[in-house]
Amino acid sequence: MIVLFDLDDTLLENSMEKFLPAYFHLLGKSLSEYASPHKLPEIIFSGTELMVNNLNPQKTLEECFNDYFYTKLGRQKNSLIEKITHFYKNEFPALKPITNEIQYAAETINALLQSGHKIIIATNPLFPKLAIDHRVNWANLGVPLSAFTYITNYEELHFTKPHPEFILEILGKIGWPDEQIVMIGNEWDMDIVPAEQLGIPTFFIGSTPKEHENNLNPLSSSGLMKDVVDWVNQINGSEPYEMSKSDIAIKASLRATAANIDSYKRNNMVLKHFSTRPKPNEWSLIEIISHLADVDAEVNIPRLELIRNQENPFIEAALTDQWAEERNYIQRDPHETISSFMENRRKLLSVLSEFDNGLWNKSINHAIFGPTKVSELMKFTTQHDRIHISQIYNTLETIKNNGK
Repeated sequence: MIVLFDLDDTLLENSMEKFLPAYFHLLGKSLSEYASPHKLPEIIFSGTELMVNNLNPQKTLEECFNDYFYTKLGRQKNSLIEKITHFYKNEFPALKPITNEIQYAAETINALLQSGHKIIIATNPLFPKLAIDHRVNWANLGVPLSAFTYITNYEELHFTKPHPEFILEILGKIGWPDEQIVMIGNEWDMDIVPAEQLGIPTFFIGSTPKEHENNLNPLSSSGLMKDVVDWVNQINGSEPYEMSKSDIAIKASLRATAANIDSYKRNNMVLKHFSTRPKPNEWSLIEIISHLADVDAEVNIPRLELIRNQENPFIEAALTDQWAEERNYIQRDPHETISSFMENRRKLLSVLSEFDNGLWNKSINHAIFGPTKVSELMKFTTQHDRIHISQIYNTLETIKNNGK
């Protein structure tokens, strides 16, 4: 099972009412020659708001923040990066006394890890990795950072809470395995609502608001940290997570795939890795991404336009796997192909944004699946994405393990 944990006030007692003023004061002292300590909080808040509002899968949270932050300071990033890195490495830890350990948090984490569950620290990624790693260590969970399958950060991710895209991008980062997924947190709107929108079971640290009791996944629950292990054990072995067919979930999934593809342009991979096949009969990265790009352009977008313009549309089956050889995908330029995919996915989302409830629930006739709804068709599209995101992840793991 994949268990996503919120951090602040879930695994680490950390009141933002106390933490943020102390953080701003400390950072203000460090950057006092570049910005007034009185103006710095306003600059950081405004930069943070840009991160929270971002739904652009081609812009990381760090880029959202830095583009604003350094402009307001009137400085280039490279002129301050050493000082800011020093701050987070050596001065930020002075904030630890403001926080406290949470009873049963360490026992819970250790029990889940010993049972073989994958744990993700799914804190809102509004800080650099250095700062988030410090805060995870302050929780004194009794395990090294390497024990966690993934820890969120603003360098890698494109979305924040409460967007459901945040959760789906994380799942893409770990290859989106076919397992049950759960979310545990203490903030209803930030932790619980986005997961429930996707159909993911949740455990709320607290008491479920009565007005929401009937709208939750049947497996969802609430209580104290000491109750989490029993809850996980109760639902362990249940059917793997199946995403909701709502427009919110579908659009979130389409954006999350784009964000994950965007990441492969940023991680300085050797060009030959894009065309390396893990096995002779398996696709390389460039072939997978080319396939996704062309399917959006020549299958998904035309289908939506047909659905929008015809009363009772017939959706033909699309045979696209042979394109890899026919179009010689393996020779394509990686960066151009990723850019092509991102533009095609942007167009797909743009067309989909014009679909109202009537179009979303419109009946269509599919050559293979027969009579179905547009929402079901788009769910197939997200499942197709998920298969290939997992394939990309496994391909990269094979390349890494083979030392190629």
